[in-house]
Amino acid sequence: MPKTVKRLPQELHHPSELLPAASRVAVAMGVFDGMHLGHQAILSKLVECAQASGACPVALTFAPHPKAVLSPPAPLLLATPARQAHLMGEAGVQYLIRLPFTRELAALTPQDFLTSHFRLPGLQVTAFCVGDNWRFGCRNSGDANTLTQWANSHGISASVVTCVQYAGEDISSTRIRHVIASGDLKAAQAMLGRPYAISGVVRHGQGIASEQLHCPTANLYEPEQACPPEGVYAISAELEDGRIFPGIAYAGRAPTLRSDGQYLLEPHLFGLDEEIHGRQLTVSFLQFIRPSRKFATPAALQEQIKQDLAVVRTLFPERPHLLEER
Repeated sequence: MPKTVKRLPQELHHPSELLPAASRVAVAMGVFDGMHLGHQAILSKLVECAQASGACPVALTFAPHPKAVLSPPAPLLLATPARQAHLMGEAGVQYLIRLPFTRELAALTPQDFLTSHFRLPGLQVTAFCVGDNWRFGCRNSGDANTLTQWANSHGISASVVTCVQYAGEDISSTRIRHVIASGDLKAAQAMLGRPYAISGVVRHGQGIASEQLHCPTANLYEPEQACPPEGVYAISAELEDGRIFPGIAYAGRAPTLRSDGQYLLEPHLFGLDEEIHGRQLTVSFLQFIRPSRKFATPAALQEQIKQDLAVVRTLFPERPHLLEER
């Protein structure tokens, strides 16, 4: 059965678009690119402040990522924009402002940024919520203290949330990207508060997995998202309708079968008996099974896949009805 989630936040491009529907708001600001435990703590405080002041909880972030404009390339995504919105909805955010990030915006002083975006006729901001490492304005000259002083001078409360730590160090999106690249899924899950996942639209592949290996897969090509090391993983996969299937996935360049050098995520879902090409899929990495390697023949690879399937099926004993091949 599909799981129940909170309503997706309404997406806007500027605080002025909140009017007239939401004239009384509490605002959390941040890049929120990972929606990790630190970001979740900020949004939890946002919802608390909004409820206390009878306001709508609003999250303001930037598109594209500021680094894509100021010091490209942009960092690899830990959550696609759609996935980010989904997670924000689960956190209780009602409006998500994706403010276009430009060099002109980056050149504003902290005070000019705040005045031009939050001192708008008819808009009443009751509270701001940010992390204690928040920086904004020209050359990152503004910080949480700058925001607090400006807010208090305009009768607005400001809550500064302390960075959440894992293993004695602050959680950050940069740190999470590093542990994903190194294959430390346990650390990634601990800092995200959920297994790391890649989301995308299922596309048609070459049919090799189905025709030659008898293990049909969905194919995701998402080069903008952080990728774990090449290999085989136990996964769970969520369709856009909320249904979740256990499964197995190969992530990598498939040197036995392909020569294009393209990193693909190829999940095989247990119990799935329908066509899902063109549909949104979110694949969560649960456990590393083995590294990728080149096999002498497709037949040797097929035999290895049988062994991999047997290993992964033992990890889902609570859902035997989904583990049978259809």
